[in-house]
Parts: sequence; structure tokens; C-alpha cells
Amino acid sequence: MIKSGVDLRGLSPQMAIAYTIATKCYGQYDCVITSANDSKHGPNSLHYMGQALDLRTRHLNEQGLQAVFHKLKEALGEQFDVVLEADHLHLEWQPKDKPIHPEER
Repeated sequence: MIKSGVDLRGLSPQMAIAYTIATKCYGQYDCVITSANDSKHGPNSLHYMGQALDLRTRHLNEQGLQAVFHKLKEALGEQFDVVLEADHLHLEWQPKDKPIHPEER
């Protein structure tokens, strides 16, 4: 599912794959994209490069949230960062062997 107003333009293919995997990790819960290449993020955010997504967590209890978080980290592997923020899960594609810089795009 995609929250109204989320801008998916410029999203990298890796993030589409990450979302597909995330829906499986969310299991019985809805996996809702709350931000992609939109909203306000830090100046060097990978959101603006189409390489990050935020996923809703407010509908998860603590046990469900921890389960989804750990499943995502394992399923996405080392090329992705999964960050548990205060009010959402942040996913970004950032292979560790080669940092991504805006000037390389």
C-alpha cells in the first residue's frame, strides 16, 4: 500500500525489490509506504536519490515491530540499511563496498 501523496518517481529498482520483500516480512500486517522521494529529509538523504523508503509502524505492537524489523534486516542483507526510527522503519539501498554519492548519479 502507498500513503496518499507519496512520490515514487525516480525510485530505484532496488527499492521496488525491497518493498516486495518487506510485504512478506510484514506478514499479516499492512506494509504501507509513507515516504519515498517526497517529504522532508536530511540534506544528504538517499530518499532524494530514489534509494530509500519509509514504512508505517504505528499499527504494530512492540513484539510485531521487533519481529518485522529483524526479518527485514535478515531478508534484505548487507546491501540495505534497515533503521528503526521513532515512528517508522527506514529502508535504504547502500552497498557497503561502494558508497553512493549524489555526484555519481
